[in-house]
Amino acid sequence: MRNDDTKTATKSDLQHLNRLLRKRCMPGWFVRAAVLAIAALLWVWISKQILIGGSLVSYDGLQSLGPQVVSFLTQINPYLWWAVTIILTLIVLSLANAWLKASLKRGRQIAVSVTDVQNLTQLISPQASEVLLWAWNHEAGPVTIGDLMNTRDELSSGRVRKLANARAQHEALVKSISAASELGKSERGQTAEP
Repeated sequence: MRNDDTKTATKSDLQHLNRLLRKRCMPGWFVRAAVLAIAALLWVWISKQILIGGSLVSYDGLQSLGPQVVSFLTQINPYLWWAVTIILTLIVLSLANAWLKASLKRGRQIAVSVTDVQNLTQLISPQASEVLLWAWNHEAGPVTIGDLMNTRDELSSGRVRKLANARAQHEALVKSISAASELGKSERGQTAEP
């Protein structure tokens, strides 16, 4: 296959892979976006409630500590509640980030149906099928969304060319070993004759 044909096949293969990935991943993307949007709105509401509640705090019950302490606490009161809100926001963001990463990891482990794989292999080039076979660990289980993503990434990075080079190198090494083996047999045959 010529270099131009490989580029065209790879571009077409990428389009087919992306179409299948969009079809399989879109519901998960919508669910994740909805969960994060609801969590963000809920957190904005909770943050407002914390700030409103904090502004209503009265330190008059601490008069026994002295009027200076009460005056100081009253002055820094808004900053205290903003600090609490910021710290809690960082915790919420960390939890949301961990949930999103776990959700994406679970999404990559979703198996692709046999029908989808059959349809895909009919649409993509043999070289792209070879890259999919290379990216897929068939002993670990069926083809997953993650395998398709890895195949897409590998096609983009020139894995077709790398596999062709590896195949050519393998053939050259096998020929070299075969030639050396044949040469060794013929040399042994010549020394055994006299």
